[in-house]
Amino acid sequence: MGKLTKKRERWIWIISILFFIIASGTAFFYFYIPVLNHIFPVEPPIKEEGDPMDNSYLDKVSEVIRDPIVNFFDVIDITVVAILVLIVIPAWAYHSDQKWRDNIDENIPSLLREVSDAQKTGLPLPRAIMSASKHNYGALTPELKKMAAKISWGIPFSKTLRSLTEITDTPLMRRTSLLILEAERSGGAIEDVFDSAHRHVSEVLGLKRERLGSMKPFTWIIFVSYIVFSLVMIILLISFFQTLALNMVEAVSEEQPLTAALPFNVAGMQLIFFHLMVVEAIFAGLIAGKMGQGNANLGLKYSCILLIICYVIFKILIADIISQIFSLFGLV
Repeated sequence: MGKLTKKRERWIWIISILFFIIASGTAFFYFYIPVLNHIFPVEPPIKEEGDPMDNSYLDKVSEVIRDPIVNFFDVIDITVVAILVLIVIPAWAYHSDQKWRDNIDENIPSLLREVSDAQKTGLPLPRAIMSASKHNYGALTPELKKMAAKISWGIPFSKTLRSLTEITDTPLMRRTSLLILEAERSGGAIEDVFDSAHRHVSEVLGLKRERLGSMKPFTWIIFVSYIVFSLVMIILLISFFQTLALNMVEAVSEEQPLTAALPFNVAGMQLIFFHLMVVEAIFAGLIAGKMGQGNANLGLKYSCILLIICYVIFKILIADIISQIFSLFGLV
């Protein structure tokens, strides 16, 4: 874990976009073009009016509907991989940065209490900070040790505290340091200020945990809504569009025009539906992050999870992957 600087964030996105371009380019030339060439040119033979329907054409139409795309599920695989390549590294970086900041905030009350207790024993503020730096405060410990070292070198306390605030860069740390600097400038009983700051920070953290806890159900609602959306899309594909297309092919007679054999492209609709599920997974994850944690960037990890759920659901229900696995072991 560590702080995500602007420079580091920029390089992470640049690397992710480069990998995405490579993966999507590979997907387009080696998977999408062959698939699109296979599913879209299914056209009826040119015949004079009154000529009987060509059974070989009907067989081809039925085959495309039942098993619509050559290497279709390779297209699904490469699509999911390309999108994960784009967002999984930034998602991990944002998640790691937020964990680091949360750890900083969670240890601020302990630091304030320790400094206040040290001052009550008669230690001046710089010495109290140096004494507190010997304890463990999680992610705050390395920065606190640097602050204590600067104080030992004779750097003013106010300057070292501003430096600590710039490095940690959390709203709670900025408010706390501002309060401490004003108290030091004004003079008086600094230990009382630290006690007040300790109580204030503890209350703020308690309110933050309460808010996050109250918003958790909305995150789960988004997950459930997405799963329902995906199942509805797949049920429409299997129970309605594919069945309707097969019934219309079987109903073709000698009197009907040849164009009635394939009223719509089932394979193309599978591609469209799958990409709709992918887009929904990405934006649903961003909304979940914004609602649950107040930051859409933190929703990228939810987008990754929903994208994997989309992939698994589609593979199981459309590809019938369970039957394929069983067939490998001779169980079906």
